[in-house]
Amino acid sequence: MNKDFDFNEIGKRNPFRTPEGFFERMQAETLKRVAEEQRKKKLYRLRWGISIALATAALWCGFIFFPTPQTDPGEQTTTTEWVAQADDDMDLYFQELTDEELEAWIEFSENDIFYELTTENLDEDED
Repeated sequence: MNKDFDFNEIGKRNPFRTPEGFFERMQAETLKRVAEEQRKKKLYRLRWGISIALATAALWCGFIFFPTPQTDPGEQTTTTEWVAQADDDMDLYFQELTDEELEAWIEFSENDIFYELTTENLDEDED
C-alpha cells in the first residue's frame, strides 16, 4: 500500500465505489425483511385472538351446559348444622365397624403424627 497518499490528487471525486445494483438489492432485502416481520406479528396476534376466543367460548359453554344448582333459601344450612351432620355420619360409620376394625383405627390414630400436631395446636390455643 502506498503510504504517500495525497488527497489533493483525488480532488472532489469519490474514491470509493459500490458494486453494481448494491442499493437496489439492499432496498429489496430490507423490504422483504420488514414484510416478514409484519407477517409474523399478524400471525402472533391472530394466534392470541383465536386463543382468547376459544377460552371465552369454553367459559360460555361451561355456564350454559353446567349451570350452578339453584338452592331453596329455606334449605340453606348453617355451618353448625353441617358439622353436626358430619358428626352424625361419623357416628354411623363407627357403629358399623367390627371390633377388629375399631382396634386398627385406634392404633392408627395413636400413631398419626398429623392428629398429634392438630391436637397440640388445639391445646396451645386453649392456654
